[in-house]
Amino acid sequence: METIHIPIDAENIISTSSKGDQSKWRIGNKWVKQNTRGYEGQAEVLASLMLECSTIDRSKYVVYQPCIIQLADGEQFEGCYSLDFRGTKQEVTLERLFEANFSSTDPITNNKTLSTKEKFEQLMAQVEQYTGLVVHYQIAQLFAFDALILNEDRHTNNILFLYDPKEKTWELAPIFDNGLSLLSDEKDYPPGKPLTIINYASA
Repeated sequence: METIHIPIDAENIISTSSKGDQSKWRIGNKWVKQNTRGYEGQAEVLASLMLECSTIDRSKYVVYQPCIIQLADGEQFEGCYSLDFRGTKQEVTLERLFEANFSSTDPITNNKTLSTKEKFEQLMAQVEQYTGLVVHYQIAQLFAFDALILNEDRHTNNILFLYDPKEKTWELAPIFDNGLSLLSDEKDYPPGKPLTIINYASA
């Protein structure tokens, strides 16, 4: 397993999920993520291997590799890394896309009179209006994969679009960030505890 050394002056970028913070670093062209709650890195790797065995094109998902993270003081952690897929393009989350257009996803996602299908259709209609992208199928694929791997961390700030300021074009980012899946959170899903008695409602 590859060991990635984190320079003493490397910026520790705190990534916030629905379950807390995770340390990550950009080292060269690699994004390196530290396990925080269990085996998130292994879950990322396994999720990308599952995608590799699917019919989804290789360009549509991020490949993760396991690694040992060694800090400048010698302390070591397990984790994973992926190559930076952004290039010179700007990251815009689904929520930020709405905010940039003086709106919010809340009126749709919190509307109890709408079915899940209706919420999805309205969100996708707004995405098409803001970006010109028709990505209903791709995001439905993303949600289906999330359901398969029990991903607990897919939300409106974890669906990403890429904007090319030079060409003024938009694209949907590849599938990434599947760490909180496959029961990787050992604090909520202790190893050895029968799945029949795990309280999923606490997740």
